[in-house]
Formats: sequence, C-alpha cells, structure tokens
Amino acid sequence: MKNKLRIMALLVILFFSHRAVHAADVVFHSPGEAVNFAVQNSTLWVLQKQGALQNMKAAKLGFRDFLPTFSFSLSESDTTTLLSPDSRTKTIQASVNQELFDGGKKKLAYEAGRLSSLYAYREYESAFREFSSGIISRYYQYLGQSVLKDIREDLVNLAGEQLLIMRREADLGITLETDYLEYLISYINIENERDQSIRDLKSLERSFKAAIDLSEEAGFSIEDDFYHGFDYFYFEGFFDYVLGLVKNASTEIKKQNLAVEYAHKQLKYSRRWYLPLIGAQGSISFSGDAYPLTEPKYSFKLTFSFSDLSLFPLSVNTGGGFDRDRLYNVNNGASVNAGPNPVYAVQRKQADIALMQNNLQRLQTEKDLWESLYGLIISHDNNLRFADTAERTIAILEKRLEFSRLELDKGEKKRIDYLEELISLAETKISLMEYQSQAAALERSLEILAGFPFGGLRDACLQNKK
Repeated sequence: MKNKLRIMALLVILFFSHRAVHAADVVFHSPGEAVNFAVQNSTLWVLQKQGALQNMKAAKLGFRDFLPTFSFSLSESDTTTLLSPDSRTKTIQASVNQELFDGGKKKLAYEAGRLSSLYAYREYESAFREFSSGIISRYYQYLGQSVLKDIREDLVNLAGEQLLIMRREADLGITLETDYLEYLISYINIENERDQSIRDLKSLERSFKAAIDLSEEAGFSIEDDFYHGFDYFYFEGFFDYVLGLVKNASTEIKKQNLAVEYAHKQLKYSRRWYLPLIGAQGSISFSGDAYPLTEPKYSFKLTFSFSDLSLFPLSVNTGGGFDRDRLYNVNNGASVNAGPNPVYAVQRKQADIALMQNNLQRLQTEKDLWESLYGLIISHDNNLRFADTAERTIAILEKRLEFSRLELDKGEKKRIDYLEELISLAETKISLMEYQSQAAALERSLEILAGFPFGGLRDACLQNKK
C-alpha cells in the first residue's frame, strides 16, 4: 500500500513538473495563438458566452403568453340554518383561459424580445473581438519593442566599434580629443536609449503576461516574422463596400431599427381601436353532497375588450352554461370605465414626436458611423503610405552607408557624421515598424466594426472586386 502511495505521489510530482516546464516554455507563433491561450485561461469569457446563449434560449422559449392558462379549484361548504336541514355542498372546478386575438401585439413583443437577445449576443461577440484585439495589440507591442530593442542594440554595437577606433586614434594624436568627446556624448545617448528600450520591453512583458493570464514566473517567447513579411493593402477603393458591411454588422443600428419599428407598430396598433382583444374561457365543474361527484356542468364565455379606446375602454362578454341535458344559463354583459383624460391629444402627439426622434437618432448614428469609418480608413492607408516611404528611405540610407563606409576608411568622412547616418537609419527603421503596427491595429478596428474575423476583411474586399 505504501509503495502504491509513493508511486502515485511520484506521478503527481512528475505531472505538475511537466506542466511547469511547459508553462515556462510558452512559444507563440501568431497572435491567434496568444488569443487562444488567453481564452483558455479566462473563465469570465466562457461564462459570458454561456449567459448570452442562455438569454437567447430563454427568449426563444418565451411564448408563454400565447399558451392557455389552467386553473383547478376544490371547495366544500357546510351551512347550518335554524329550523332547516343542514346544507353540505362540495364543488370541483377546472377552467381553461385562452386569448384568441390581440391584433398581433404579443407576437410583436415576442419577436422584439428574440431580436433583442440576438443583438445582446452580437454585442458579446463584439466585446470578445475587442478583448481579442487588446491581446493582439499587446502581442504586437511586445514584438515591436523586441525589434526596437534589437535595432538599438545593433546601433550600440556598430557605434561601439567606431568608438574604440576613435579612442585609439585620439591616443595616437590622429583624432582630436574634442571629436572623440563629441562622439562619446552621442554614444552615451544611444546607449541610454538602448537601456530604456530594454526596460520598456520588461514592462510590456509583464503587461502581456497579465493580459493572457500567464504567471509572472513563467517565460514565453514570440517567433513571428510580422515585420519582415508585411503585406500592404489599401481600403480607400473599397470604402462603399466596407461601409455596407459595417452598417449590416452594427448592433447599435440594428437595435435602433428595432426600436423604430417597434414604436411604429405600437403606434399603429394603438390607433386600431376597433380591433378588440378576444379571449375565451371554458370550465367544467362537479358538485354534490358527497363524493364521488357525478353531476358535471359546463360553461363557456367569450370576452371582447376594446382597451385601446383611451377615453372609454369597453369590455363585452357573452357566455352560457349547460349540462348533459340542457342549456340552463345564458349571460351577456358590457362595462365601460369612463374617466376624463385631458392630455389624451398631447399623448398622441408625444408618441408621434418620439417616433420621429428615434428616426433622426438612427440617421445620426449612421452619419457618425460613416465619419468614423472614413477616418479609420484614411488613417490606415496613410500609415501604409508612410511605411512605404520609410521602406524606400531605408533602402537609400543603406546604400548611402556603403559609400560612407568607404569614405570613412579613406579618411574622407568624420566618424561622428557616419554615426549620425547610422542613427538616421535606425530611427527610420523604428518609424517603419511603428507605421506598420499602427496600420495593423487600424485594420483590426475595421474588422471589428465589420464583424469579420481578423485577417478576413481584405479577402472579402478582393472577392467583391472580382
């Protein structure tokens, strides 16, 4: 028994040690892997999705108002009267009530409830894409900072080589001490920038770990050639197509459309005062002095309610009772609840104004969406243009550095000037990376608005072009 316990304990230790090793060696090859890792570690999003799905299910099953209602009652009455025989009555009654017609009001409310739950689920999906976009942003921020750190590290190494040469030349009297000191100041500055980039990378590492729920002790690495294989795609030529996608995917516009349609139909139904709410009630009862009760009686009633008559709501009913032998009861009735309503005309006008306000709000939302989308696309494409310019500039600077190195070896160029060219190249590479990162972030924003998976919007634009 003890051996078995030792073996089980050893297996548990090996299992958790194996998990710890893997937790310490997490490697991401794409932002999608980072998002999946974050979702797997997040109970919140699982619960939110389940809650949204359950709300949709509840709305789908919310047809209780269309079903009949049943009631059952049992009563016993014993009465003692002076100078008369005692009276004992037992009654069992079962009834059913069913609404037959309401002009479509309940159906309208049911459909509105289902659509509202669907839009709530769409809002969850949009929020989840925002969450995923946040993970992806941190992923690329860390990756970009890693590239920036490498660029500054390379610059420090290249500048350090020239600094050593200048120190020897200054000691031999070939280079002025003032030139060496000027170069040294520049070198210290780029060293400080390199050190700052390392500290920033550490900060982004902690932020990324927190976002994906990775322990502080665990390590990770990103192996992604995003900045080396960047694909340029401009959306300006597809603005109308993307606008249509965004409008179709906009939950806010759909909710406002639903509100306008619902208010319009409610207003229309309220003016159909001549359409009554029709209900039916049927019941069966057994009564007698003792059990079992064997004398059934049946009753049936129809009710016509004109509740949309605001000033004089009218209710009319007709019914009857019968047993196995005869119709023994017929009854008819009508009632009116009359009450003054001085603001009746004002309320009708208020309803019309509210409907117009809803329409105007929807139009304003569409206008704001157009302006927002236009700004996103222009900013995205401008960043691509800046990135393209930076790429071409880098090619020129690298070519110029080849000649500058030859001039430097011949003594025709000062080392401080050569360092300035190295710094200019490094800064341009950093600018290129920032433009590409910004363009990628804006493209994700467009895809969130359009309801597309990340990376899918450009494919849809190309397919539409065909």
